[in-house]
Amino acid sequence: MQNYNLTTWSGERLVGYEPIAASSAGEAVAFAQGMLTERTRGHGRILASMGVRYLVDHGERSLDDLTIGSESAIGTWHLVEQGLDIRLLWKPTGVGN
Repeated sequence: MQNYNLTTWSGERLVGYEPIAASSAGEAVAFAQGMLTERTRGHGRILASMGVRYLVDHGERSLDDLTIGSESAIGTWHLVEQGLDIRLLWKPTGVGN
């Protein structure tokens, strides 16, 4: 198992940090997708209006090591409008995957 993390940002403000243990980056992303799908269900529009995004990265970090506007080494989940729905959209960085 390897260590990954999921951070939640609202605009440039860190609002959440969760460690993830997974056997690969793909598994960490899949785990985050399931968790975020349930977390955002019914709340997507308000979360999107607050500029919420979710970053998946390698390792464990202390909160002091997380920078404002941080970009993920693995990728970011964004809330996007698709028709009448708000959906999670994965955008990999292509770095460190």
